[in-house]
Amino acid sequence: MSNYFRLNNRDLIRGLIVAVGSGIFTYLASAFNAPGFDPASIDWAYILKVAAASMVGYLGKNFLSDDQGRVFGKIN
Repeated sequence: MSNYFRLNNRDLIRGLIVAVGSGIFTYLASAFNAPGFDPASIDWAYILKVAAASMVGYLGKNFLSDDQGRVFGKIN
């Protein structure tokens, strides 16, 4: 964890892991929900948007957290 209003390399690496994980889960959800699954029919732009939003959310949470993981220094 980094200090309040700061991000470090570890935050960025973990944010990337969250992005990749959410992209994989979005892909799997699309695959299981599509009738007659066809890999060409997957909406890759949507998957990238979900991954990017997940990463921004994770980094935003870390940016607003102190070194103990409390958001705004109060929310545990």
